[in-house]
Amino acid sequence: MFSDLMLPILVCAGCLIIIVLVLIKTRKKPPPKTFSIPGTQATRPSQNGETEAAVSEAASDQGLLSWHEGFESTVLDFIEFSDGLIETIVNEAPLEEMQSIDVFGATETLELQKAASEHPSPEMGAELSAMLAAVSASLHAYLRSEFDLAEQQRSFYQEYREMWFQRLRQFPQDIDRIIRLRRA
Repeated sequence: MFSDLMLPILVCAGCLIIIVLVLIKTRKKPPPKTFSIPGTQATRPSQNGETEAAVSEAASDQGLLSWHEGFESTVLDFIEFSDGLIETIVNEAPLEEMQSIDVFGATETLELQKAASEHPSPEMGAELSAMLAAVSASLHAYLRSEFDLAEQQRSFYQEYREMWFQRLRQFPQDIDRIIRLRRA
């Protein structure tokens, strides 16, 4: 009796395994999640008829405008300083000459750190800090003769640099300088 049941049970188990494997292989995978900025919350009209979202957006733009007025030249000064440093690394300057450079002690760096901390958007402030970190990491990798890492960090700096030129064009204070540095 046991052998009479064993064969049908094995056939059913085998079919079940095949069904599960086919189901796993053919199911559609969900698309990868992408980062998105959440939309504004429901808006309510204020007493004077404007919506809170419009007031909030205007305040945000005003904060960005004042930040650009105060710190655009600081970011451009840092980019000029960093471009000179990166150019020196690319030209393979002697290590003895490069060891005397203190990236975090430079005036441009200290001013950029202040600009990053006072940016109305914490994410964009972090990006400014990351740009500074990429320049510093590139220098330190070069000093350790890790040229591939130095090149990788230089590439990161170039990406942040390009991103910030796009952002500085939103509320330009010195458009000629932005264009000149971007072409360099």
